[in-house]
Amino acid sequence: MAGCCEDYFKGGETVIGGSAALRVDLLDEDAFAALHCDWADLLAKSNADPLFMSWPWLYSWWETWGESLGLELMLLGVYQADDQLVGIAPMYRHRIPLSVGMTVTRVHFLGNAWRVSPTVRTEYVGLVAKSELESDVALAVAAYLKTLTWDELVIPDSQEEAGGALGRALAEACRATPVVRSESMGVCIDTALPIEPWLASLGPNTRRKAFNRRCLFEKKLGGSLQYLENKGVSQTAFLDQLNRFHVKRWEKPCFDDKACQFHLKLLSRLSDKQHALMSRLVVNGQVVSVLYDIQAGARVYNLQSGYDENLNPKLSLGTLHLGYAIEQAFQDPGINQYDLLAGSGKNTFYKARFNGRQVSFPTVDLVRSPVLRTAYRFRSWLPGGLVSRINRVFRL
Repeated sequence: MAGCCEDYFKGGETVIGGSAALRVDLLDEDAFAALHCDWADLLAKSNADPLFMSWPWLYSWWETWGESLGLELMLLGVYQADDQLVGIAPMYRHRIPLSVGMTVTRVHFLGNAWRVSPTVRTEYVGLVAKSELESDVALAVAAYLKTLTWDELVIPDSQEEAGGALGRALAEACRATPVVRSESMGVCIDTALPIEPWLASLGPNTRRKAFNRRCLFEKKLGGSLQYLENKGVSQTAFLDQLNRFHVKRWEKPCFDDKACQFHLKLLSRLSDKQHALMSRLVVNGQVVSVLYDIQAGARVYNLQSGYDENLNPKLSLGTLHLGYAIEQAFQDPGINQYDLLAGSGKNTFYKARFNGRQVSFPTVDLVRSPVLRTAYRFRSWLPGGLVSRINRVFRL
């Protein structure tokens, strides 16, 4: 698998002064594989997302797509003088030859291959840093990146519009211009409070579909909710069932072969603070809906769902299944959020109907190359046809 290029990366470490003396080391793939315990300890002391920025998620992503996409690992570990790990910048780089004879070098965060290839989606992207040293870690990483040659640094589905602390530090240290390339919306439901006020806040149609139709589903159809307990073969069968529902509805699977490989690796590596919540609705022994969630810390993430659209005209099985899962989150004192994540439905942004907190997921591009900065600046003044041509030429 592609690793670190001698002609690109300058040295293995650097020492940064400031409020905290920090050392930045460039870690290889063997170090990445062995980092799971230290990574988990650091993640627990950080403000980083406990699922998407975890070692099981990002290492499984790299193992699945790193080599096949020709990516070069750029995993930065940030250490104090006593060799204590206080920060991680999980990144890679990708060089793109353009038709105009130049090459664009993009640095990306692990978990997404924006404008490279479709993979699974990683959200809440950012640094993993000890919370009280977050700013110092960002400055240390920015100072290290300043010594390297790159044109753009992409932070997809970031936690903040400017790319967070690292984005702000890079904008100053490297004179990189932040450009918001896209923005998605998600919804996160606060389940730490009693469920009754939240239920009352729902529209009558949503409340009926998510909760009141249980009487029809359970009593008239004999339906039931089941959680998957077995691992291995059962998880593979679950993902296969999920794909079958998606093929029927969308004419394509939600997870291709590589994505299935990723999820099976992830499920086998979940830490003691993470566990899968794979549930299904069953009628007369027939699976009619599946819901793939993962709990990490005090949050449940709704990753995917699939269901039979034609079981009964009075039932919206996808909404009904979500109602069961959200109610379970309200009832569990160890869960304080049920996260519907980014993305819309087939026809509408159905997640907004669940009346949770709306979350913005901007993809921030920090542009360092003067040529690309000029291309971005002129795009806003040009007609659509020329903008499309510039986008194609520069792979913007």
